[in-house]
Amino acid sequence: MVNRPVHIAITGVESTGKTTLANALGVSLQASVASEMAREDLSVRSGKVQLEDLERIGEAQFQACKRAELSAHEIGATFVISDSDATVIRLWGRWAFNAEVPGLSHLEQWPDFTLLCEPNIPWDPDPLRTLPEANDRKKLHRLYLDELERRPKHTWALIDGLDIKKRLEQGVRAVHAFLAESDVSG
Repeated sequence: MVNRPVHIAITGVESTGKTTLANALGVSLQASVASEMAREDLSVRSGKVQLEDLERIGEAQFQACKRAELSAHEIGATFVISDSDATVIRLWGRWAFNAEVPGLSHLEQWPDFTLLCEPNIPWDPDPLRTLPEANDRKKLHRLYLDELERRPKHTWALIDGLDIKKRLEQGVRAVHAFLAESDVSG
């Protein structure tokens, strides 16, 4: 048994509803939520992100998770949800730079459970998004599946509902199923 909030990471290709799901789960589970730090990063916002920036973004995400965990303790929350994870940053490095991102071990070890969002909802244009083609998003999603399947000791669930209501229902069910089958509890 773990005497801390349960750590849930949301992962997946851009424009798959990760932020919407993280916030909705946060409300539904009365959880503390760590925002996606890449969205706040100046190199990302300027469109000039380099491989070396990704390690810094990974560390910023880990620190956001730690701050959200402190907040969870203060409010008595059972869950902490991160609107990103090491998989996002690792695959970003591979996809955009054909290189491995160092320094992600803390962030990779943080989640107890991961929800992978399927890219089956419409792509929503955003200045920080770069993959409008469905085929690119599907190829990258396959890499996410491969990455999660390579971690036999890490539990994850696919979220593939076609709207936020369905995705939220799936997420809540998946979290409760994970809790029922694991030794992790708040």
